[in-house]
Parts: sequence; C-alpha cells; structure tokens
Amino acid sequence: MDKTTKTFPARFSFVLHVLLTAGFFFLMCDAEAQQNSGSTYRSEYIFPVQEKHVHSSSVVELPTGDLLACWFEGSGERKANDVKVMGARQKKGQTQWGEPFVMADTPGNPDCNPVLFLDAKKRLHLTWVVVVANRWEASLLKTRLSTDYLNDGPPKWDWQDVILLKPGEEFAEALETGFREMDPPGLAWAEYAPQYERMIVEAAKNPVKREVGWMGRIQPLVLENGRILMPLYSDGYNVSLVAISDDHGDTWKPSLPIVGRGNIQPALLQKKDGTIVAWMRDNGDAPQRVIFSSSKDNGYTWSVSKKTAIPNPGASVEVIALDDGNWLMVNNDLEDGRNRLAVSLSDDEGTTWKWKRYVEYVPKDKGGFSYPTAIQTSDGRVHITYSFHTPGRKSIKHVSFLPSWVKEADTGDTNAEKLGFPKGKKVLLLHMDDLGMCREANDAGKYYIENDYILSGAVMMPCENAEEFVEWAKTQPKADVGVHLTLTSEWKSWRWPPLTDPEKVPGLLDSQGKMWRSVPEVVMNATPQEVEMEIRAQIEKMLAWGYQPTHIDTHMGTLYGSPEFLKVFLKVAEEYKIPANAIDLSNPKVAAFYSAEGYPVTDEVIEILGNYNLPHLDNFGSVPKGDTYEKVKSNFFALVNALDPGITEIIFHPSVETENMKTITGSWQQRAWEAEMFADPEVKKFFKDNDIILTTWREVMERFEKK
Repeated sequence: MDKTTKTFPARFSFVLHVLLTAGFFFLMCDAEAQQNSGSTYRSEYIFPVQEKHVHSSSVVELPTGDLLACWFEGSGERKANDVKVMGARQKKGQTQWGEPFVMADTPGNPDCNPVLFLDAKKRLHLTWVVVVANRWEASLLKTRLSTDYLNDGPPKWDWQDVILLKPGEEFAEALETGFREMDPPGLAWAEYAPQYERMIVEAAKNPVKREVGWMGRIQPLVLENGRILMPLYSDGYNVSLVAISDDHGDTWKPSLPIVGRGNIQPALLQKKDGTIVAWMRDNGDAPQRVIFSSSKDNGYTWSVSKKTAIPNPGASVEVIALDDGNWLMVNNDLEDGRNRLAVSLSDDEGTTWKWKRYVEYVPKDKGGFSYPTAIQTSDGRVHITYSFHTPGRKSIKHVSFLPSWVKEADTGDTNAEKLGFPKGKKVLLLHMDDLGMCREANDAGKYYIENDYILSGAVMMPCENAEEFVEWAKTQPKADVGVHLTLTSEWKSWRWPPLTDPEKVPGLLDSQGKMWRSVPEVVMNATPQEVEMEIRAQIEKMLAWGYQPTHIDTHMGTLYGSPEFLKVFLKVAEEYKIPANAIDLSNPKVAAFYSAEGYPVTDEVIEILGNYNLPHLDNFGSVPKGDTYEKVKSNFFALVNALDPGITEIIFHPSVETENMKTITGSWQQRAWEAEMFADPEVKKFFKDNDIILTTWREVMERFEKK
C-alpha cells in the first residue's frame, strides 16, 4: 500500500489505542502407511520412497474392482531421455500395491503425463506424450488400447497410435476474438499483454504449430451418450482445448480453444443442466487463481476463461462429481508453493466449497504434493493419487476415504469442538505476552513453566533479553513458546528497533530510530511489505537460535490494525505452518462485540479470517485490571464465567516486581499480580470447580494435524 493512500479513522484510532492499552484487543504425515478415523481414511505409497523423479499419476478402477495406476519416472522430465511411463496394481480388498512395471517407453525420448481411462465399451485407454526435441511444445500425443488388462503385470496392448488433432483456421480466429473479450490483464501484463496475445494468434495461424504440443493431464469426461471429452493443454499456446470422440476414442476432433492467459490442465465436469465446466491451473498473471470456463454445446465451444476466488500456485487442480451429487476438488489451495494439498466438497455444483480437509500440509520448502487424480469407485470410496515429493524422498501416494471424511473435520459448533475437545466445554489457552522484553518478564515466565502452571508464552524478538529466554526454553521440552511479533516500542525509555535493516523498513521507524509507540502510527507509516519483512525476520531469528516456535501472535494487536497487515500475518503463519492467534469472526455475537467496541469488523476482515486454514480461536481476551490483587482475580473469574463454550485465548503480562520494572512501565503492579495469580490455589480451584479445560498452542496444533 502506498503510504499516501492510507486512511485510519480517527474514532477507530482512539478506540483501538484504548483497547490495546488495556490489553483487551480481541480476543507429514511421513509414515509408510497410516489410518485415521477408524477405517475411513487410508494412505500408502504405491512404491517405496526413492530419489528418482516421479510425477503426474493417474488411476482407474477396473471392472474387477482392482485399481490400476500409472505415472512417469526418470532422472527428470522433458530434458531427461530416460523418462518412461510406469504402472502398478492394487487388488480389490488389499492395502498394498504390487511391483511396478513399464507401461510405455519410447527409447531416446521422454514419455510424460500418462492418463488412464475406460470407455463405454470397457476398453482401457492409456494416453501420454512423447516429448520431441526435449520441448513440450513439440510433444506428440500417443494412445494405447487394451481389452486384456485384468491380469497381473502390464495390460496387453491391442493397438497404439499417435493422436493428431487438426485445429483449423477457426482456432486462430477464436483465440483472437477471445482475447478481445477478456478482462484487462493484471499489472504484470499491462505493457506486454497485447504483444503476447498477438504472438499467440500468429502462432495459431501456423498449421504445424497448431497440430503438435497438445498434452493431457486429467482423465477425460465420458458423457451418458458415450462421447468422450479429453482435456488437453499446450505449453506453447498456454491455453487449453478438448479432444472430442464420438466413437469411443477411435478417432478424435478438436474443440475450439478455451481462451485465456495461462489456463491449462482442465478438469471437466457436467452440471445437471448439461453445461460442461472446466476448472484449470493458472500459469498466467497475478493473482494466482483457479481458472474457470464453460461449454453449452457438449465441449466444442467455450466461454472465455475467468479467474475464480480459489488460490492456485500454478499446479493441477482435480474436480470430480460424486455419486451423491456433490462435487469434490483436490488442489494446492495456495498462491505460492505446493506444500499443502486440500480436498474440498461442494453441494451446489462448485458455487461454494463448504467443507475442506487436508491430505498433506507441511511448512513451505519442506515438501511438495501435487498433480492429483481422483476417482470414486463402485464401493463409494474416493481414491486420490498424487506426486509426493520431500527432500530426497519421492513416490506416488495413494489415499482413499469415504466422502463423509471431508466433513468430519468440521463437526462441532465451536472451533474447540472441531479440534476434538468435548462438546459444550470452555477451553482456555492462557498465554504469557512480552517474554524477552526484560529480565523481570523472563523470570516470571520461567517460574510458571518450570512449575507447570502456565506453559504458553511468546517472545519479543527485537528485545535484548529475547535470546536468553529462547536459550532457556530449548532446555524445557514442555514449554509452549512462540514469537510475539513486535512492531511497536511503546515505553518511554525502554525501547527497541526492528531486526530488519533500517534502510529497508523506514516506515517502521520513528524519529529516534526505534519502532513507533502506537498502533495507529505503524498503520499510517509502514507498508505491508515492510511489515512482512520484519515479521519474517523475527520468526527466522528464533529458528536460527535453534527453537521451533509453536505459534505466532501480535504485540499490541498491531497486525490486526489494517486488513493488509492481517493478510500478511495469516499468510506468513500458513507458509511456516505456525498457527497465529486468529479469531473466528463468523460468530455474529463475537463480531458484534468487537464492532461495537470500534474495531472495523468489515466483510473483508471476516473473509480474510475465514479463509485462514490453520486453527481458529472462538474468542480472545486479556486478564482484566483491578485496583487490588483480589479485584484482579474477581474480574478474571467474571470474565471466564461470561464466556461461551469454545476455545478462548486469554493473554496476560507477568513480570517479577523490581525497581527496574517500575522504571519501565506504570503497569508494573498489574504485571506483578499477574505473575502470581495463576499459581494461586484459589485460581486453580476455580478452573477445577468450573470444569475449565486448559490447553496450549502445541496441543492445538497436535489436534489439528490429527483431524
């Protein structure tokens, strides 16, 4: 955001400052095989993990109920001439796969992107591309056909040929017309898009270029009348089309192109009204989103493609229709990276995707899981195969489950119940803020953790005493320590600068070269880019010290100060797979409370939080102040008694009373009381008598990963 365009309403600035000052801002799988939710979910590698490159799998159910899968394997992709298509079988009722075998191998050329399917006559088809001259755009689409494929080992192939499509001059005309109909390109394309489009149209006038380079990735859609729609794409044109067969795959003709800027690898579905829809990977301009198009004439002409709201990092997306009428999507629900693979369900033909669950989720750069193929077998189970890549370990993974498994993650009325906590219970995550700020805060935090009173807290990484606490925490396996992302330096004399080079983040600095004292000043002066650099630096600092933070939160609530800051906060949390203290504002009661307090609870903020894919809090609060220690306790009991069931994080700022502490802040007395309150037998008895469940961020993530 340009600094000159920011606004920060005066009323909100004042109310936010009051709320923050009062401390009341609102509140891999890496096993060879696993089983979750009883027998509902199963997963295994099709073959043991190894270093050789494997990618782009496909799977089909045979008439016997057996599964047949294929993928390509070699020392690389288009530039590696040893790449061949491999296959394996899983017998019905078994959980292991047989020994892999060769399905197709063109000596001296890479064989890639295999796809398996059965036609209406139950003949088995294998399509794949042979890469010519090590260039995708020169690839030839090949096909094999088998009627003898039920025995062990590779199918016995009856026939093999090259599928040569012959798009006519209307192909170029449709491209030219479609580009004119498209929305203006994003900023990244603003200057070069017309040249790009002219280049594509000129290439489309060349019949040689039109007829080669078409590749498959997703299985075809077979209509009730037997017509086969085989989705294809071109890395040369960066668009898609559909190969159409009305004779069970014996001959093929091309559709007109699905026009777009980087819309490739379509997944096809037919709606109840007969419309064919395509969901596609985004290889074009920002923002990276799943791309959509539709056809009203059984796949021959297509609407100009449009970006949806679904993130896509330039990776295949799979969509299938289930027997119960719901649709299922498998995709990397990110703009960048393939470290997360989600399964979503829609009960309104893709208008909304109400249920989501992850089959893979690791921090960025720790693994990639992509190119899924999904089918539903005759017993109702969903089967997905996908590329499983972690450092030095690669395989094709197979998971299967009943569709109900996707919805199980969302059972429960509260976010606590969704994590498996008992229904109707109040779950408290008591959290020590401001660790690392000074020796007094560190001593109080160590006391609580050493005695098992409170285990959760977060460290202010720019402060001088941060490293001392982190080094101590490394000796305490039970400690639940995160990063207290710090963008303000509020005290009169006890202050700190950012960790990032000041020249790179001038908007985070006041006239003294320290961080701003208030949240409004940060919002008015800093850009989201500067904020992102600094919070990454703080996380990386803790990692460099050898401690894996269990969570991240925001000092003085600064990262909730604007929607742009909030987006950065949650994006970084998801990328590192470190949970943030994200409150669920979809609860009208919670949203209304914070809106009434002056917080800008807009539709945008609710949407940003709703799209966050790590655990949510049901509510958030802080230990109330009081004139006496007994009043502080009484106010705390009243706060907890007023909470609805769910998971609520309650923050406090414990510090040992010293003369130095009294020079740092006028709130030293409150902090000293908070340093003893949660060791008070009366407080511990209150939790027991009221059947309060205490948790930590570490437990929250453990429950989340077991969902």
